[in-house]
Amino acid sequence: MPRGAPSPAEEVLSKGFAPPSWPERLRQSARRAADERRRRRGLEPPRAVERLLAEGAPPPGPLGSLRLAAYTAFGSPRQRLRLYALHLLDRDTPRRRRLIERLSAELRERLGEACRVTSGSFERRLLSRDLARVPRSVGLALHRSTPLLVVQPRTEEDVVRLVRFAAERRLALFPRGISSSAFGGAVPTRNGIVVDFSTMAEIPEIVPALRLARVQPGVRWADLATRLAAFGLTPTTTPSSRFSTVGGWASTGGVGLEGYGYGALADSLVAARVVTPGGQVLVAGQEDGSLAPFVGTEGQLGLFTEITLRVRPRPASSLPRLLYFDDLGQAIAWVEGLVTSGTRAAHVAVHDRARMAEENRLFRDRTGMTGDVVAERDAVLVHFDDPAEAERLPPGGEPASAAASQYVWYERFFPLKAQRLGPNLLASEVVLPLPRVRGFVEEARRLAGRFGSTLAVEFSLARRGSGVECVVIAAFACDALRRLDYLLRLALVQLLTRSGVRHGGRPYGIGIWNSPFLHAGRSPESLRALHRAKRELDPLQLLNPGKFFQVRTRFRGVPGLLFRPRVYAASMALFALASPVTGLLARGLARRRPRAERWAIPAPEADQGRRLLLESAQRCTYCGACVSTCPAYLLTGEELVTGRAKLQLAEALARGERVAAREAHRHFQCFVCGLCEEVCQTRLPLVACYAALEGWVAKEMGAPTELMASFAARADAERARFTRAFGLDLPAWPEREARA
Repeated sequence: MPRGAPSPAEEVLSKGFAPPSWPERLRQSARRAADERRRRRGLEPPRAVERLLAEGAPPPGPLGSLRLAAYTAFGSPRQRLRLYALHLLDRDTPRRRRLIERLSAELRERLGEACRVTSGSFERRLLSRDLARVPRSVGLALHRSTPLLVVQPRTEEDVVRLVRFAAERRLALFPRGISSSAFGGAVPTRNGIVVDFSTMAEIPEIVPALRLARVQPGVRWADLATRLAAFGLTPTTTPSSRFSTVGGWASTGGVGLEGYGYGALADSLVAARVVTPGGQVLVAGQEDGSLAPFVGTEGQLGLFTEITLRVRPRPASSLPRLLYFDDLGQAIAWVEGLVTSGTRAAHVAVHDRARMAEENRLFRDRTGMTGDVVAERDAVLVHFDDPAEAERLPPGGEPASAAASQYVWYERFFPLKAQRLGPNLLASEVVLPLPRVRGFVEEARRLAGRFGSTLAVEFSLARRGSGVECVVIAAFACDALRRLDYLLRLALVQLLTRSGVRHGGRPYGIGIWNSPFLHAGRSPESLRALHRAKRELDPLQLLNPGKFFQVRTRFRGVPGLLFRPRVYAASMALFALASPVTGLLARGLARRRPRAERWAIPAPEADQGRRLLLESAQRCTYCGACVSTCPAYLLTGEELVTGRAKLQLAEALARGERVAAREAHRHFQCFVCGLCEEVCQTRLPLVACYAALEGWVAKEMGAPTELMASFAARADAERARFTRAFGLDLPAWPEREARA
């Protein structure tokens, strides 16, 4: 540099440049902090800060400088509180939404084109529950149950790729069928991915000569029975929910209808293809014992992708016999005599007088008649598929009319129908040896009486090896909207299950809520073997975690301590001791709950149809029958178009929840064919509900005319598919406008 020449700094200063002032330096720091929070958490600065950071904004004054300094150091207190609230309520934060979008994009690249990946907020919340209505405060205290994604695989290869993807990302997987159980076996416990197998519903092969059927896990029992009927075959046994899936029932354990003559589902399973948590495909068989660990363990060890099961010839006869007895003891004694007599019936079930009175109430509600369809006495239902065996029926009991016998036999597929009058229903479901049933029922009635509840008891018999066991359902009415009353009765369910275990039984299904009773009915050696298999097959604990073996919860697992067997046993013992006092409170609350002989269905025009929607939603059992019969669901694969989803949408809107218009509009994809109404257990007026919901959504968010037109065109292009699925032509697209 020549001597006497100005330095670069002096030259810049001579042109009028000055170092940034401290307010400007503060603004630059605030901009860097805003960029970092936007990148890491997806948070935009508050409007007041954004105005101060805008290009060309005047220098901040003292108050503005103080605001920028506070924002740089601490961020926005309001935003921090909002983020904390979203996390506490298990809702999507901006950071979680970005994670969901990234995971969704990566999965769509890996999976087949027909595999559906769902990231919509409301649809994900919809698949965060099963049949049970759990108070939101209880659910939030235990788990983060809203999944990050819902994936509907179509092929085994999709499942393999999904499992490997989850292992790479350390994401939990939660298998799901129709979710027609109430034990939490399909409920997510830590976000993760719900694997909805309802779309894997193909029946690749039926071999009549060998009496075998090879099915995918999402096949519904009603669909399997229909396909088998063409070959003169039928399933050996089925659940009472005909619309539940084969894979779901195999995962639960499978003790159901006609189990007295043909055993449990496990006796019919021959082999299965299972995807292990490591992403390997295992062919497990019954003969070598490799299939047994996967049956009844609720997806803890692997995911079914195909099941081979034995079937039987379809019987030519159906001969139900209903016998009345003076008390339950006489009915049970007669059943014990039937067992020792060697008479081969297909199905044997016992209904107590409260259950028979329930049948009459529902019959009068359905028909408007004033008479009874059955006598309100303890009864035994016996079904024969062999006329020769029906002639060997042991003496005893008073025979009911043929009409009453047929009626009770037909109603076996609607176990939750009493929720129509409830308006909600709770039940314990335990498996007991036949000699222990009477003692359990007597104790259960005493416990329920303390709480002012009337139990309706029924149980069916199933052969297990050389013995007989009974699936005992003790149900009672309640009202989920009366929160304290409902919580007390949820505790009563646990007391009833505890009583069943104390009488030598086990819960029917484990999931979350029955995990403290995992030891019941299992030997220490078998439990150790299951634990060992879980550690070996799923060392990362990614498959259906935080339940079954041990409940793990939020908040450092503190709420989960209650589910530890010893802690739980002590808690239940204390609650049982206090039941006279808590029962007194429950009885007082029960007296305030009106008990109607019939459900007075609100008029569609009352409160613009919203009363009809919300009362119907409360009575929805969430059983999934409407899902299986919905032509729109078959076409789209979206549960948002089904009846139970529409009623859940109505409840969400009534609570003031935010539902994106894109998701709220999906329910307009409907043929209004009424098939869902025909199979609904509680016979809800679903078509009228849909009209009310359309009006509600259209008023708030507009009507999606383009979506409806696109849906109609797609349906017209696939009429042959509906003919194959339903055996009838697709309903015509209804000419309707959304009600405003």
